[in-house]
Amino acid sequence: MPLTNPNRRMILAGAAAALLPLPALGQSEASAASYVQRVIDDVMGIINSGQSEAQVLRRFKRVFTSYADINNIAQRVLGPPYRTLSPRQRRAFSDAYGNYLSGKYGRQFREYQGATITITRTTALGGRKGVLVYSQVRQRGQSPFALDWQVSNGSGQTKLVDLIIEGIQLVSTERSEMRALLEAQRGDVDALTAFLASA
Repeated sequence: MPLTNPNRRMILAGAAAALLPLPALGQSEASAASYVQRVIDDVMGIINSGQSEAQVLRRFKRVFTSYADINNIAQRVLGPPYRTLSPRQRRAFSDAYGNYLSGKYGRQFREYQGATITITRTTALGGRKGVLVYSQVRQRGQSPFALDWQVSNGSGQTKLVDLIIEGIQLVSTERSEMRALLEAQRGDVDALTAFLASA
């Protein structure tokens, strides 16, 4: 039976619209800073726990992969070859890369044991780029240095999409490294995935 009642049509249209995915809202600087503070609290709680390296890295991996947009970072790091992968290959690469990256940065963050990380300011980058949250790391006997966090909700969830340590971007550095590793694997992304999973 055709719908002739305009109110009924409006109700059904509204219900259909409610089922559509909502576009990501602009990331506010306050919410980004709050998110980064939670990351800092969780990470430093693990680093300063006094547990063994294996235990720390295992816990760090769980925290890091929950806060970071691993799929986004993996895609940007691998670059053009990522577009040629099947969905299964993309999932496998992202999982392996998340394992590799969390281990690498878990070891680096262990060097910050006993340090304090203080958020100093924020800058809105606009659109899906999100917000850059600036912080400073202070360690006894060492000069303070900058550790900045790029946060975005472009994927629909607030996530960490880049780290900048003393002006050096994680994604940029990792892209160069992945290019070299892929060349070492003769351009075989599956072989690179296997290497990262075992690293």
